[in-house]
Order: sequence, then C-alpha cells, then structure tokens
Amino acid sequence: MTSLRHIYRLFPALAALAVALPAAAQETAAADTFDVSRMVVEIPGSPSDADLDIAVPSFIRRQANRIALNGADWAPLRAALERSAAEPASIVMIGDSHIQADISSGLTRDLLQYDFGNAGRGLVSPLKISGTNEPADYSIQSRNSWIPVKLMSQPWRQTVGFTGASIRPSSASSDITVSTSEKDGDAYNPFSSVTLFHQGKMSVGSVTSAGRSVPFRSIPSHDYTQILLERPVTDLTVSFSSGGDLTLFGAMLSADTPGVFYHAIGNNGAAYETYNRIGNVGAGIAPLSPDLVIVSLGTNEAFGRFDAQTFARSVDRLVSNIRQANPSAQILLTTPMECQRSVSTTKKVRVKSRKGRYRTVNRTSRTYAVNRNIAPIRQAILDYGREHNIAVYDWYDVAGGAGASTSWINRGLFAKDRVHHSRTGYLLEGRLLYEALMDAVRNAPASR
Repeated sequence: MTSLRHIYRLFPALAALAVALPAAAQETAAADTFDVSRMVVEIPGSPSDADLDIAVPSFIRRQANRIALNGADWAPLRAALERSAAEPASIVMIGDSHIQADISSGLTRDLLQYDFGNAGRGLVSPLKISGTNEPADYSIQSRNSWIPVKLMSQPWRQTVGFTGASIRPSSASSDITVSTSEKDGDAYNPFSSVTLFHQGKMSVGSVTSAGRSVPFRSIPSHDYTQILLERPVTDLTVSFSSGGDLTLFGAMLSADTPGVFYHAIGNNGAAYETYNRIGNVGAGIAPLSPDLVIVSLGTNEAFGRFDAQTFARSVDRLVSNIRQANPSAQILLTTPMECQRSVSTTKKVRVKSRKGRYRTVNRTSRTYAVNRNIAPIRQAILDYGREHNIAVYDWYDVAGGAGASTSWINRGLFAKDRVHHSRTGYLLEGRLLYEALMDAVRNAPASR
C-alpha cells in the first residue's frame, strides 16, 4: 500500500491544501474528503509514474505557475472540492485541438481524481463517428449509418450541439455503443449511469453490455435522456428508436460516486467565435453543473488576421453565454503559449541552362518563424480577465514567455508542426495546470 508520505511527495499541492484548511475543515477532510490513503485503494486509474515523472525544464517559469484570480471569489470552488467526498465537484474545460486529444486535460483529470475521487469519465463526444480523432480512453461506435457534423465543417447540415460534434441516425431504429478502455490492466472508469445529450425524441428499447441484457431505467428529458443501470459496466450498447428529428451530441458517463468530474470539450481548429456560432454552449454544459469552467482557446485566432477589439468581443460573448446559464460557476481563461508558423521566402537566383546560358528565376523556400499574433492575443486575454474580474492562467508566461517555442522544440516538447505539443509536452502542461489549480484552491478563502 502506498504511504501518505509517498502520496504527498507526488502531490505536494494536496498536502499544502490540507495544511491550509481551517482546523474544523481539516477534521472534516480527514474523515471525509482528503483521506487519500483510502482513495489509493478504492480509486482505479491513478496516474502512472511515467506520466508523473516528467522533468520540468529550467525554462519553465515555475514561479509564474499561478492563477491570477483578478478579484474572482474561488471560495465556492474550494468548498465544492472540500465536500467532494459527499457529492461530486464538476469542472468543464472547453478548447481546441490541444484539448481534443485529451492528453494534457486527461492528466489534469487523473491527478484531481486521484486526490479527490473519481466520479466518472464524464462527458464524451462522438468524435470518431463525426470523422475526427477521439481520445484513447473511450470509444463511441455504432453498427448503423449516421449523418455527421463537425464544428469546423460549415455549413452545418444539422444542429452541431454544445460539444462541437453531432450525429443524426439515418434510420428510425439505431444503436450506439459507448465504452471506456482499461488502464494498466484494470477496469478504468466504469459507469453505472449514462446521460445521452440530444435534440429530438429518443425512445430507448434495450440496453446490453458485453452482449448481455442489463436492467435499466430510462428517464427522458427535453435535452437529454438518462439511463440508470443496475450495475457498473465499462461498455454499453443502447438500442433506440426516433422519429427522424433526433440529433445526438454526446454522453456523460457517471460512476454515481463522489469525487470530481473533469469534462473536456475539444475541437480541432476551434476559436472563441466558432463556439459562439453554436449559440448555446452555456446552456449545453448547464446539466453538467459546473463549479469551474476553463476556456482554453486563442491559438487558432493567431493564424488569421487579428484585431484586438474583435477578439475581445468574441471572448466576452462566450464568457457571457457561459455565465448566463451557469451563474454559480467560476470561469478560468488560459492564454496560448508561443508557437511558430510556416513562412515562405522567395528569392531571385541565377541558374545555368543546359546550353550554358544564365537566366533569373524565382526560388521559394519554406521555414518557420514565431507567430507574432500570439503575444497580442495573450495580452488581450490578460486585459479582459483584469477588466471583468475573471481568473486567468497565463500559460504563455509559464511555458517560458517569448522565445519559449524554440526551447520547446529543442527539448522535443513540440510536434513537427511547431504548434501542437508532443505527448510529453502535453503531459507537462497538464501537470502544471493541476499544480496551479491546487495552489489557487489552497489560497482561496474558506467558505463560511
């Protein structure tokens, strides 16, 4: 069994949070919330040593790895985590391709759930059926034909939904299979209830797991259908009928246990304005009951024409949409780190022909340069957070500031496109965000 000393060595922020709690809260934590020795035994899918044992390069600004609250009151978030042994806390992260693969967000999820308990895998989207990449820890499949739509493939043939992906069955009777994968040989993220988010009517006919019928109870609602199971499973096939108006957006997988949900919504190529075009992101995530919504966007805006005022309006529109539908949730904006873009250079050169004559031709070569739009985007997010009392995590600064992209490339932390990270780079990012979140919660005032 892992010792408390070993756990606190791996998770110093957890130890600091426990110490920072008032005496009365520490008693409660010891009995209910922060009994990590109990959690080590009961919670599957703890972060692997390989994921945790990542050397932090010297160019990472550890002293900057803090969340600027900008006057926001995070006491409710602290309270939600303190009582997570009794009822789940919920965090929703919204982003672009950095989030879609769920590597960095997946490690942040693992670390938080290792500390506070695994309430379940949370929100999953039909990304593969809609024609794009899906995270490795879950799968959504079907034997039937579907009409897919992706956030960045406009015009949309149907409602895209708050997840940025939607699928419409081609026939009146269909089925869909949702499953979670094993991790380190153990059942990982078993679930005992599934909430299917959709538009239109869905009538559930049968539910099976591993080819066997599972007793269930179906609870329909306007925007979703909840399916309660008699026992936990790691795969579920739902057979249903619809009247031709059904569009499915995703599913929430719950273990029906206390702990933390860390939902991730990521779409390749997404920006603030593309989520704004959905129009109902805030209302869509409301059933997830978020205590914190993290918005991690800005990279894709840097690859087009950038106007600070237009960008600020896009940020405000999405933030306002989220706040209106989720008034009790805190919001955290993150800045994008420095990246590079491909640039072409054309030079006139003299070349010799076979006949010995010289002529001048244009020769184009491609190289990379720092994307100069990232810095003003970062500044616009910082300014917006200060002006509207919204917390900001300055990933640009933490990652190394100006010149960081070269350092990341030299250390193998960037992918070949010099925009996305390598797996190690994403794991580093996820770990640092976890540490910053824990630091912010530890320093938030205790609830009264």
